[in-house]
Amino acid sequence: MRISARLAVIVSLLAFAGVVGPGVSGLARAQPAQAVCEGNLVCLDQGWSDAQRRWWYTASQGSRLLPLSWMLALESAGSSAAPEKFLSAANIKRWGYLANPASSENPDGLPLGFAVDEDSTSASDIMCETFPASCAGRVMRQPWVGLNCAACHTSDIEFAGKTFRVEGTSSLADFQTFGGDLLLALVKTLEQPQTFQRFANAVLGHQASQEMQDALKAQLAEQVAWRRKLAEADHGDVRYGHGRIDAQGHILHRIALSTRVADQIADIRADAPASVPFIWNTEQQNRLQWNGIADLERPAFDFGIIPDFFGLTTTIAMKVGALIRNTSEVMGVFAHFETHNKKARDGYRTSLRIRNMIALERLLRKLKSPQWPENILGPIDRPMAERGKAVFERLECQSCHAPLAWDDLSTQVDVSMTPLPEIGTDLFLACNTFFHRSKAGNFEGQRVFVLRGDRIASEDLTRNMLINSAAGALVGEFNNFDLELFDETARTGRGRGRASTPEEVLPGVTDEAKTRLAEKCLDTDDALLAYKARPLNGVWATAPYLHNGSVPTLYDLLLPAKLQLTQSDAVSAPPDSGEFRPEIFGVGSAQFDPIKVGFVTDPAANPTTFQVRDAATGEPIPGNYNSGHDYGTTLTEQERLELVEYLKTL
Repeated sequence: MRISARLAVIVSLLAFAGVVGPGVSGLARAQPAQAVCEGNLVCLDQGWSDAQRRWWYTASQGSRLLPLSWMLALESAGSSAAPEKFLSAANIKRWGYLANPASSENPDGLPLGFAVDEDSTSASDIMCETFPASCAGRVMRQPWVGLNCAACHTSDIEFAGKTFRVEGTSSLADFQTFGGDLLLALVKTLEQPQTFQRFANAVLGHQASQEMQDALKAQLAEQVAWRRKLAEADHGDVRYGHGRIDAQGHILHRIALSTRVADQIADIRADAPASVPFIWNTEQQNRLQWNGIADLERPAFDFGIIPDFFGLTTTIAMKVGALIRNTSEVMGVFAHFETHNKKARDGYRTSLRIRNMIALERLLRKLKSPQWPENILGPIDRPMAERGKAVFERLECQSCHAPLAWDDLSTQVDVSMTPLPEIGTDLFLACNTFFHRSKAGNFEGQRVFVLRGDRIASEDLTRNMLINSAAGALVGEFNNFDLELFDETARTGRGRGRASTPEEVLPGVTDEAKTRLAEKCLDTDDALLAYKARPLNGVWATAPYLHNGSVPTLYDLLLPAKLQLTQSDAVSAPPDSGEFRPEIFGVGSAQFDPIKVGFVTDPAANPTTFQVRDAATGEPIPGNYNSGHDYGTTLTEQERLELVEYLKTL
């Protein structure tokens, strides 16, 4: 491990114990640690201390979005005579991220989950072929800002003038708008002389020479070109809005771009946004992600002696699947990495802070699911909840959703995976990930699992390159990483032998490419073409529902959908009349609805409007179908309310 990286881990862990600050810049401006939850903000009992929360909010995983000095100096593209900082309080709130007051761990007052990554050595000079001016100017060795897991897995919920925080739940942030606004701000800074001059003065100082300013402009131009390339690869017609992100699409596009193939294909866009999953009890499950792509049945690797949060040392073994998931996540959200100039067995160079990632995973093991706060949201009607439990058992919901107590941090769970034709919900998160293809570049000829598996073809499935990338990243960090742990579990898929017409697959959709992909997806038999059902403890705090966030409340989830994805026998035809799942509703408000259990849905009270159908044509939007999971949709109104009351108790 690099000395500077090791020092960063030790310093951050000592900071967690209250001994020192998070780094040199933090020490210089240290402020007394403040309680996370004070005043009007209430923290629920989820097993974490204030110190653990603060560390979770600020620890770097190696994500590198922009140099810290640039991020602090950057102005919004929409600002006029009175320039507005890009990270203004108004913008942070508009994007749905949470404020994180300045402290010793967060001296610059960055939003919650915006972490500073520091490495002033030459080891941080990564992606120099993409950013030659930045490497020449040693910009890569400056502190950078990126996102960590807290940015997407922390939420503040409001009700009756009170706010309470839920750790590990689905964030309501608008990642897509944030990324688009960032590119616009960078372009404005590059192209408008007055804006650039203010930016240069803030980054370099008022006495900077013209040569220094020209170098800064060249470095800025590199970032604009890179972000445009990312935006072009990710472009799709489906807006994510608040609370959704196509994380798997972003990750696969980053892997494809890492090959540096000039005429790279982009056959599938990042147009299948998913609700951000809640992450308590993650390592107790054998499969993670909505489509179960992260396999935790893989064995554990002994990482040796690693300090824990209070400076003590212990030997750590961690399931390889969990580390692959975390490695892939950070690669997707802006880690610097190179895969084009080496083979996986030799180790890929990355900015990943894998020891920090292990420490974060260890902390996550201690996270309990949230209990319904009766002192804020009102008491649970216990007799009604008991009747709802009987409904839950009669419907055999537990056959897919294994029971798990809110404070059970040890029971191992085999999650239920339901094949796409049987569940009848939106296909495209699973289909896009499974069929995404890229030109392989330097991956060509390597084995998927480094030592085993098929050799990667000149054009191949991008997920095969992702597996190879994750292995190479781990080898690059741990010279003794056991590549034998990557077993030959590549799935090839088998035809189901069922014929589908376009109308059966995507009724009412005229997009031929989407229809062809859906047909191909439904005619392939593979474990990855399925969606996961996990334990429901804490589900009350995780709206909106279904994997794509297409149903706003638990009450609405127990209603039938007008729109059906397939004519599978497993999906019931909707009734001709009655109450249906809403096809238009607002998303992004933190105001809670304790009756239906979700957030308020009035579009006028929300920054984003979710739509199942295109407003102009009425055509269903692939990626936004709210069909499927029709269990319980024939209940009476009273039974529906009783079941919702029971779900509050989990």
